[in-house]
Amino acid sequence: MTILFFDVNAATRSERAAALAQQTGWKVHAIGSVAEGRAWLAKARELDLLITEAIVDEKNSGFTLRDAALARFNNARVLFTTRYDLTGYEAKVSGWPVLADAPYSLEKLIAKAHKALEIAPPTQMLVPAEASPPPYLQAGTMLGQYQVLERLSYENESETYRAIQVSVQRPVALVLLRPELSHRPEVVERFKARERLKASITHPRVAPLYEAGEVNGLVFYTRELPRGHNLEEIAAAGETLSERRVAELLYGVAEAMDFALERGCYHRRLEPRDIFLDDQGRASIVNIFRPADTRTRDSREEVAELLSLIDPIAADGKARGLIAQLSEKPLDWSGLMAALDDVREAMRERSIMRRIEAEEGGGRSSAQKGMPWWFWAGALASAAIVFLLGNLAGTATPTVVAATAILKEPDMVEIPAGPFRYQKNERRNLPSFWISRHEVTLGQYADFLAALKKLPPRSFDHPEQPRTKAGHTPPKWDDTYAAAKAGSTFNGQTINLNTPVTQVDWWDAYAFAKWRGVRLPTEEEWEKAARGRDGLLFPWGDKPDKTAANLGDDYDANGRKGGRVDGYNLFAPVDRKTADISPFGIHDMAGNVSEWTAGEFRNDPWPAHPDYPDLRVPVVRGGHFALKASNDLLTNRFFTESAGETTLARGFRVASDSPPSGGKG
Repeated sequence: MTILFFDVNAATRSERAAALAQQTGWKVHAIGSVAEGRAWLAKARELDLLITEAIVDEKNSGFTLRDAALARFNNARVLFTTRYDLTGYEAKVSGWPVLADAPYSLEKLIAKAHKALEIAPPTQMLVPAEASPPPYLQAGTMLGQYQVLERLSYENESETYRAIQVSVQRPVALVLLRPELSHRPEVVERFKARERLKASITHPRVAPLYEAGEVNGLVFYTRELPRGHNLEEIAAAGETLSERRVAELLYGVAEAMDFALERGCYHRRLEPRDIFLDDQGRASIVNIFRPADTRTRDSREEVAELLSLIDPIAADGKARGLIAQLSEKPLDWSGLMAALDDVREAMRERSIMRRIEAEEGGGRSSAQKGMPWWFWAGALASAAIVFLLGNLAGTATPTVVAATAILKEPDMVEIPAGPFRYQKNERRNLPSFWISRHEVTLGQYADFLAALKKLPPRSFDHPEQPRTKAGHTPPKWDDTYAAAKAGSTFNGQTINLNTPVTQVDWWDAYAFAKWRGVRLPTEEEWEKAARGRDGLLFPWGDKPDKTAANLGDDYDANGRKGGRVDGYNLFAPVDRKTADISPFGIHDMAGNVSEWTAGEFRNDPWPAHPDYPDLRVPVVRGGHFALKASNDLLTNRFFTESAGETTLARGFRVASDSPPSGGKG
């Protein structure tokens, strides 16, 4: 039994080390500094127990010595001694036993050391980068069907890599049992026990385990890489979270943790890299769970630690106030969920009150006054359904009219100045403007992406575009563009370069427009271009016609029967023959794909989200291939969850204050 004993006081160190050495079979090495401990660890062959002072001075601590010891001897146990109150250091102590120095007696030291040795070795613990050896797997290494890209983290029993499942081009996290431990049956069984438990946890906010395997003696499993960015990345980008996003993040983490703990799962400490937030504000966590061991964690301390993690990236004002409010009393995970239920309900109530005030005369737009709250809920629900269409496998066989020519540049049409009918019965006036006859196409967007490769990064980005958004390439772009160039099928439907680009977010649409020397249309402009001066119900008139536009009355999510009414199950090339043409000659305003707008008025900020008054978001206009026909296609205002939202049924068109010059910046 080998013990490393750290005590800065030379007088007590020798006496205490001698008392420990009197125990049968105990070999004790006493040290007086962290540097001396690191030097001993570098040469030592074994370590069973580290007894270390927790806090030494401003530059040194037993926590760093603990990390170095466990990085080299993963089965070692730890006993902290302290002369100070460790309140606030619970996360750093990480569940290891503590002996308070008041001063402690030799008998207490020996008894506590025996108890520490009875604790099961830690199942997993993140090791600081400075204590980590080089990655075992180099970038490009193939492990079965997985190609390694980079190491994400190093733990005392495993290494986690970002990898690609080559067979399906799926990004994954690959967790590898450290090869030098693979000959130890108890470690391998512990690793496999974690695999089994992780596989048993099925919760939408916990990244699922995909596959467990062994190749050439290397034991590993793969799991999902959560969507969005983790707290570490968000903080590094200098972004802050609104009150709504803080509430949703906290609720999501609490829901996942409560779910797993109710099932008796143990877990390692939550790190910023484990907590993810996607563009829609949905939170998820890495699967940090494993079988229970003899150490316990206090959920109230963990909630307090989570709040302290989020506080630095919470926006000033209501978001910081929410963190402070939740920190006032000790909450466990279920208590945090209950508290956030009240907070989220209060947000909804504030939103309802805001709409009531607008209806009583506070709003400047009938579009904001004329619709009850349940209408917007339904509209958002429809948008949510479309969001799920990203991986469709349709088999529709539409009648495709081959493109006679590739539409290289947006064909801009002048909309003359003058009054027009807006929303239900409001009369407004606009100066003349130009708007593209068609939605922006795959071919046009490809030219934009090609141009960006030759320009400095972020050349056309919006000033408020998140730093975590590094480019403007839509999901599955290479496959989509290849199919379009070949005139072949994608998602079961024939496409070409004149098919509208989709799965672009607002930042993408803004950047394209700026590159073209134009801009996105306002809601007023979009609606006038679609409905004409007289405010038609449909671009073609006031009479419904399900065959006139590419809408969802014949949409089939499975793709087997779609397109029987209008000829297309999904999006259609913009140069096809269609009756979906406005009085000004603008195509596809009722259907095909819905479209991003700049805001309701010129030089006006995004409107507030109906359900979250503190959140301003861009509005989407127009119907699409999966939305059924209705009399409100041209007046509905679909509030997105964020400017980063993308769907397979959304694209955009562009506008200009003056005749376009054709320049591309």
